[in-house]
Amino acid sequence: MVVTVAVLATLLKDPLTKAFGWTIGEALKGTHNKNIEKSLKTLSTRITEVVKVKTIYKGDDSIDLHEFYVATKIDKIQGTIELVENISNKSMVLEGTVGQGKSIFMRYLTYQEAIKGQRIPIFFELRRLEDNQSLKTAISDKIKNWIPLFNDDDFEKVASSGSLVLFLDGFDEVPYEKVGRLINEIEGWCERYEGLQIIISSRPEADIQKSNSFRVFKLSGYGSYEQGKLVDKLVIEEESRSLLKKAIEDSTTEIQNLLTTPLMVTLFIMNYRSNLEIPTNQSEFYKELFSVLISRHDKTKPGYKRPLNSGISETDLQKVFEHFCFITNNDNKILLTYAESINVIETCLEKQNIKANSIDVLEDFSKVVCLLLKDGLEYSFIHKSIQEYFYSSFILRKSEKAKEKFYTKCIENHTIYSQVRNIINFLKRNDTYNYNKYYKKIILSDYINCYQIIYNSNLILDNLYVRISDEDKSTTVILNNMGRFNSSIMHHPECLNKLFLHIDGLIKSIYVREIRSVGFSLANTSGIGYEEFQDIKEVINEGYVESIRKITIEVGDNILTEYSEIEAYIAQSDEIDLDL
Repeated sequence: MVVTVAVLATLLKDPLTKAFGWTIGEALKGTHNKNIEKSLKTLSTRITEVVKVKTIYKGDDSIDLHEFYVATKIDKIQGTIELVENISNKSMVLEGTVGQGKSIFMRYLTYQEAIKGQRIPIFFELRRLEDNQSLKTAISDKIKNWIPLFNDDDFEKVASSGSLVLFLDGFDEVPYEKVGRLINEIEGWCERYEGLQIIISSRPEADIQKSNSFRVFKLSGYGSYEQGKLVDKLVIEEESRSLLKKAIEDSTTEIQNLLTTPLMVTLFIMNYRSNLEIPTNQSEFYKELFSVLISRHDKTKPGYKRPLNSGISETDLQKVFEHFCFITNNDNKILLTYAESINVIETCLEKQNIKANSIDVLEDFSKVVCLLLKDGLEYSFIHKSIQEYFYSSFILRKSEKAKEKFYTKCIENHTIYSQVRNIINFLKRNDTYNYNKYYKKIILSDYINCYQIIYNSNLILDNLYVRISDEDKSTTVILNNMGRFNSSIMHHPECLNKLFLHIDGLIKSIYVREIRSVGFSLANTSGIGYEEFQDIKEVINEGYVESIRKITIEVGDNILTEYSEIEAYIAQSDEIDLDL
């Protein structure tokens, strides 16, 4: 349901008065009720703006998300999700993969909460947190938009009112160095304000998901029904809709597996309408994207491509954009001011020895390719995955020596790894040889050497430790090596995901020191002393020790097998027969 600002203001009057009545009374003392009406109108306008978004399909035009929104489903929850209460009345993390529509879902829920008229919803993009700014200050600043005299000191009363619900979007976009402080602040709110519900969106494996203050709900992937509904929403012509649905149905398994998110289905539609060809794999799917986005403005003129403002070739523009993505991601930037954007572009042009005006290049990025969108006085990527994909393209163009240096840095430096782990997933598919040779093989080798892995034997269990928290009755499990944390092991736990998954189930099913374990996480070892942990074999019985030992043996054997397969792949790739 879509309502006007005036209707929304009426719906929000009661919750606003309940949450901010005392504040309004103080701030507007001696003034007319019109000021309260003005506050309501401003709040309602801000909420209606939440559902106005820019999409890669429409480019620079903001549209109401209801025009293309397909109902989001959540794993293990039956029925359509229309309100937060359909999921839970507790604080939660909504987990979704790249392009799965987390932000759109958050915006949709914000709007639905508003028109319900019981609580005041506040939507905040965590990427907008400024350096050293607390979340409390940032939220207070948003409230000041409709109650100017509101200040940080007023926050506690409002948060305690039970009439506020916070939607914090994009936890995975918070720079690594800010994560710990932000989690502490949010967890503090959960403890102090029982009536405050907090909904956070994030990609998988974000640190907030380890918090016992939040339950994690996973967004479901698109099936054929959702794919068809999105095609119906985006494509006007009936014949084109039928062709696109048939194209999706006839696509390869690899492409079908790719089309599980709104973003990928949208890009498929754009690709197919431009080329009238079905890509057979992911590389094909992406390689034409830049060209498709440039030419889409002139679909009615076959063979014609609009000249770029910068006057450079499409290839050079793409190279500059890839370099732009490389620099901005390394700087933890997905939102840039005009000046920052120009400075980065000038650096890219100079490094690549391309002659062009940086202002014109920025125009091409934002108005022709539309991968960088103007947002007021700032520029933002249409989606973080765009920045990550073209970052990976930048790496792909580099020499083998440069790639080796990149992968080595990712292994050795956790800060770098945390910024590029999604990029590494793109490279895993598109730079398979170098990924295996300089990244995955090295990590597997570290595991093998660190835990002395041979078939049917290893020291993983001997280096498995547990910490029991008396405060929240949670269990944290870590891998340790000879009394010191091994950076490669701790920073790249993907090899042992299966191990921890099994241990999670085992630990949750037993009593440890008569404490029922209700939570589990792989420890973030920053600031954690080794003395806080105990040998897991000392706190559980022999039966469970044997169960875990079997799992560690299986995991170790799988690591050895994968290592052997990678060695064979590299050897085969290096082999060439020149006999005629």
